Amino acid sequence: MKYFKSTLILLLFGCSFSSCKKITDLQKDPAAVYNPAPKLLFTGILMRSYDAPWSEDHRHNQYMTQNEAYYAGQPYGWTTGSFETPYGILRDVYRMEIEAAKTPELSAAYMTMAKFFKAYFFARTTEMFGDIPLTEALQGESAGNFAPKYNTQLEVYQQVLSWLEEANNELANLKEKGNTLDGDFFYNGKPEQWQKLVNSFKLRVLISLSKRADDSPALRVKERFAEVLANPTKYPLILENRDNFQLLYNNINTYPLWPTDGVIIKKDVRNTLGATYLNILKTLQDPRLLIQALPASAMPSDPTRPFEVYNGGKTGDLQSTLLKQAADGQLSMINFDYWLASPSGVPSIQLGASEVQFALAEGINRGWASGDAAVRFQSGISQSMLFYGVSQDKINLFLQANPYKGNNMEGLKQILTQKYVAFFENSGKQAFFEQRRTGVPVFDIGPSNANNNQIPKRWAYPKTEYSTNETYLKEALQRQFNGSDTQNDIIWLIK
Repeated sequence: MKYFKSTLILLLFGCSFSSCKKITDLQKDPAAVYNPAPKLLFTGILMRSYDAPWSEDHRHNQYMTQNEAYYAGQPYGWTTGSFETPYGILRDVYRMEIEAAKTPELSAAYMTMAKFFKAYFFARTTEMFGDIPLTEALQGESAGNFAPKYNTQLEVYQQVLSWLEEANNELANLKEKGNTLDGDFFYNGKPEQWQKLVNSFKLRVLISLSKRADDSPALRVKERFAEVLANPTKYPLILENRDNFQLLYNNINTYPLWPTDGVIIKKDVRNTLGATYLNILKTLQDPRLLIQALPASAMPSDPTRPFEVYNGGKTGDLQSTLLKQAADGQLSMINFDYWLASPSGVPSIQLGASEVQFALAEGINRGWASGDAAVRFQSGISQSMLFYGVSQDKINLFLQANPYKGNNMEGLKQILTQKYVAFFENSGKQAFFEQRRTGVPVFDIGPSNANNNQIPKRWAYPKTEYSTNETYLKEALQRQFNGSDTQNDIIWLIK
């Protein structure tokens, strides 16, 4: 009897233990991936690493206007920004790093790419807000730290530049060993292409720090710039369009302008080109304008003066004013025959050869390194025009008519203006950041401005930070803006 009772108790205990295990297993989401392969995480990161054209960003860049009141316009009325997107992607980057570290020899490339994407997204976030959490960021799961301290922008950029240097060196080794990156739909797994992007992004970061080049020796802005220019073997760059970091659309992932029903309406009065952008091309008689836009239908046509029939909408004007002008044929619309020749449209450049050439020209113009700024200036224009299919003869004529004015303020203005032109409908907020840093070109302000006749300088911190991380947030605000937190405060980067 005792034997029977003991056996029964053991059986019941075993049954109970087994049931508990089964319940625990059943509580897991069968669709969830608990130990994702680094290559799957890498692909997911890439899918969230690009900015689309024809977006709100490009209205704020003053490349276009949206004229119908049913849709959001271009009032510069933003206040707060969000941490959700950048830190959401960074969570995946950190997870990719963790998973890759489990098989370091097989997954070394993904550990390297984690360094690049940390640099990429932390740099983009600090450009928007100012000081941000970095060293203690994303420690909620690993350390139970849900209130990370804010790092200064100086500290953020020191770490960003360090990651980029390490990534460059490691990608060179990966290239030597013949390693590839599975899951890569941008560069088909070629580490040499990613190495060019890493160094080109490094140039973008260094140029963005132009106002800190003389008072922040820890960053070595000028020295790092000169090192990149002096050693193209160690620091290869994106210098031709074939190396662009760009998204190729297709029949499934269709171009943003492509209509869901496939019916293209050639006359779209809701969207017209912006005057800030169009007037530059019109004044310089730039052949890119004839490709990108349509003539304003009501403007008198003169075959000997083809650029005079183009007209842009002013970003500062009310939407009602712009809509009437567009309906009356006074504004130039999108040339859908070019942008929508197929559902795959035109590649969306995230960082391209023209930007790199202009960055090199700017650094040389500023005296950061020796070199021929005129050649870089001309190459930047050429790469942009070639992207739009402009013939070499027309490129040569344009360059002859618009020679570089030398390493002076006039030459610098030329470089910055052409860089703005080359950013048309690509690279997200980059044109806005550049204009904020340099004041080129002058942005239009008018009655539609919802920010007290000002162009914002940053995004205020997310409201959730006030409830979840108030102590460190207020410490950062006091350090930067004497406690203020508005879209018009001036961040350290551009002071």
